[in-house]
Amino acid sequence: MASRAPWAAHFGLARTPFGKAIAAGDLFARQAHAQATARISFCIDQILLGVITGDVGAGKTVAVRAAVAGLDPTRHQVIYVANPAFGTRGLYVQVVRALGAQPRYLKAELMAQAADLLAAETAERHRRVVLVVDEAHLLAPAQLEELRLLTLCRARGYAEATTAASGSRCQAGGGLPGRSA
Repeated sequence: MASRAPWAAHFGLARTPFGKAIAAGDLFARQAHAQATARISFCIDQILLGVITGDVGAGKTVAVRAAVAGLDPTRHQVIYVANPAFGTRGLYVQVVRALGAQPRYLKAELMAQAADLLAAETAERHRRVVLVVDEAHLLAPAQLEELRLLTLCRARGYAEATTAASGSRCQAGGGLPGRSA
């Protein structure tokens, strides 16, 4: 076990405050945080594509963590993408790997594989997939389109998947790159 930092002992702290490993239940309750968590939870409940934006350090990732922490793991499969800077094929690779399969090489086959695995989660395991994309401001317009298509799988009878994306404001209008505000 690592020893406490000298400044922590000086101030009588048992652990480092404001760390990234704070349990969701121990987070400081703020109205903005509660509202963001409620909106993310609504998107998950209604199987919607949701995007949360804000300034760096505003608590976007923390709000997503809090919303995901409240999910029943027997009814939800959470796929977390920390850095989406890997192209459109990479989104499908992340989904397939997270669902326990070896990704196919050709993109068309990979897309079908992802849709089949998403359908299996819903039909066979009775679990809803929640795809969380952090740092969503790094998504290219083509990746945003692929995310939209993944959420349309439900309309086509394949699966129920929710996507919650969080990212910093990138333009004066606060939109994601390649999209008008």
